[in-house]
Amino acid sequence: MITPKSWKTLVSEALQELGGAATLQDITACLEKHPLRPRTATWQATIRRVVRQYKIFEPFTSHTGRAGYRLVAATQPEPPKKLDGKDPHGEQQGMLLHLGMICGYETFTNATDRTTRSFGGKAISEFTTVRNDAQSLRGLPLPKLRLTDVIWLGEDAEGLYPRYAFEVEQSTKVKSGLLRLLRIPARYHTVLFIIGRGEDEGRLFERYISDSPFREHSSRLRFRRYDEVMEFYSAAVGFDGRRTAFGVELNSMCS
Repeated sequence: MITPKSWKTLVSEALQELGGAATLQDITACLEKHPLRPRTATWQATIRRVVRQYKIFEPFTSHTGRAGYRLVAATQPEPPKKLDGKDPHGEQQGMLLHLGMICGYETFTNATDRTTRSFGGKAISEFTTVRNDAQSLRGLPLPKLRLTDVIWLGEDAEGLYPRYAFEVEQSTKVKSGLLRLLRIPARYHTVLFIIGRGEDEGRLFERYISDSPFREHSSRLRFRRYDEVMEFYSAAVGFDGRRTAFGVELNSMCS
């Protein structure tokens, strides 16, 4: 059985075939008869959405005035050498965003934090792979997602969908974080994480999920401490560095 490629991969390969830059019409024509293209009725609209969603597709206007896109090299950001602790919330978001990239997901953060929060001296927007605006994310329930701290996105034949979502909260805001997570439509079966400083937040989490409206969603809700995120991040960055140095690429099925 032949597995269809992701839309991101298809559009990237089409642009490479077309010399690195092309009009939207040329991209669409290139993919019309592609054997690994998902067979959906709205595939042309999907291509228009995909080129707007991913940061590796940079818009430009052709000499004839038609909309075009050029392929921008995707680079894995370097992990910070040192964390100064000045923005613990941003550091947690940055680690989660980078972890999502390492794990092969597309990454998203809310419009405010992407410029105001920092991770190792960099704006956390450097660790996102999708744009954050209504035009780019038209295929997602944006009003219900736009305030989420971190989302890891998967892709199917219809486009992007939220696979994991994270809220970084202190004790007084655990409940509000849970409420924001529950705004993500249940049909996506998104796994929902509260990331808290320590045991105080963990106890609040356990108390809240025993009552409505959270009890009905408890199978999808998780709590993790700051130090657990740091442990996961250190292990993932170490593995990714060794994998790169060894000369092995991730299986495309994981990305």
